[in-house]
Amino acid sequence: MDAFAIRGFNPCESLLRHTPEQLRRFIRRMKTLDFNTLIVHYDYGWQRYKDIIIEECRNAGVNIILMTFGPRTFFSYTDWKTDWFAKNEQGESYCKRLECETYPCASNPEALEAYGYGARQWLKSLPPEIKHVHMRAADGNKTCQCPGCRNLPHHDKWQPFVDEFVEAVLDVRSDLKFETDVYIKRFNIPAEHGSFHSMTNIMYDTFFRRPIYPIGDTGFADPVFTAHAATEKNPDAKSPNEYHLNRLKEWSREFPGKVYIHENAMAQAYCSVFQHGTWSYVQDMETFRKLGIQGVCYEAFEPGYCNFEDMFSLLSRVMKGEEVDYQPTELEKIVRGVSDGLGHNGGTDYAYNFSKELIEKYIDDPVQRKHSLLYRDFMLKTDVPSFRAFVTFMLENKEKLDAIYSGSFAGRWGIMFKKFSFCGLSDTASDMVRRGKLWDFMEDVPLDSDPRQICFEAINELLEKAVDRPE
Repeated sequence: MDAFAIRGFNPCESLLRHTPEQLRRFIRRMKTLDFNTLIVHYDYGWQRYKDIIIEECRNAGVNIILMTFGPRTFFSYTDWKTDWFAKNEQGESYCKRLECETYPCASNPEALEAYGYGARQWLKSLPPEIKHVHMRAADGNKTCQCPGCRNLPHHDKWQPFVDEFVEAVLDVRSDLKFETDVYIKRFNIPAEHGSFHSMTNIMYDTFFRRPIYPIGDTGFADPVFTAHAATEKNPDAKSPNEYHLNRLKEWSREFPGKVYIHENAMAQAYCSVFQHGTWSYVQDMETFRKLGIQGVCYEAFEPGYCNFEDMFSLLSRVMKGEEVDYQPTELEKIVRGVSDGLGHNGGTDYAYNFSKELIEKYIDDPVQRKHSLLYRDFMLKTDVPSFRAFVTFMLENKEKLDAIYSGSFAGRWGIMFKKFSFCGLSDTASDMVRRGKLWDFMEDVPLDSDPRQICFEAINELLEKAVDRPE
């Protein structure tokens, strides 16, 4: 079998959670894996780490795709107004500042014009080492519900801004390779999709697929869950994985030779807990080859990589075209419901739903075992003692595990589900734990300060000031 043209990693919004040494180690490992592509988020860490990234990628023979959240970055070149942002049905903007979740309003001509202006300014600012760019929509699904937008499908609300970006690239930087993403609530091909034909690539994000089942599988048959992320109200699939296969067939047929996959392998909300999807990812490769998919970039980052290292080493071989006879582990069989297991609950991919006995029986590495047990305990109890035990363990192992994300996530989780709260937090700690996305908080830290240190101090404050809510 031929090697996939695109073989790589996407650290997503994690760059600022790395030390310089961790980032160098992460990129250097890509040469060992024979990975050739690194997607780098401009919005979250590029300004601090661009010299390291350019240097290490050059030495490792890795191509950089510089990705930006278009609304967040392009509007920053203008005197932006919240009136340009997506609104709820009451006419209130979802966002009050430029952030990860900032969607624009497609019915506002001024917003569209400003978007095109900002895109041009950003493209002109890029260093000569950047040869390939990616414009991504806002994260999530907070698209506009104003009278002019509310009756449009999600993907058609976004398409005018895709067209504006393509026009900007062809106008001021036609030498660049460029692409955009297909993501939650935008999985259908837009009615007006001519601009996609101009792109070098199209990144299809398999967000909300269940990693314990291969793409196309009907396991986890839940139409309500599928519809939550699908564009249409009545999707043509029983499971999210079946839905993705249907859409991938359409995209690869309409845009042959352009589509590649982004796979959320180290999904950040799992807090570095391994998800036992190796067998499924191996099966996916055959499907992708049949469809003419160009390759895969896996979400991965150095904090927590140790839990996924064996899987990525195997997948790198499959991506290069090697014949690999991989037999699923007993635990993989159990979570898919094809083998009896202790406490099996129907095939979930969330480690906190595994039984304690199952974790202790099948996870050999002592750090990974305790990590999974504490994560499970916290997600089941979500009280102050389980919060402190889990986050303290992550901090004690911060060189190996994703302690910053885990501390922030666990604190927000307790607040979100009203399980516990925090008494007397400083403004900084309160801001970190209540932000919609940790990476917006970290990116806002001034360049002369250390965002990692600020987060560690804030997390320690959360541990100190956590209090149970009264029943």
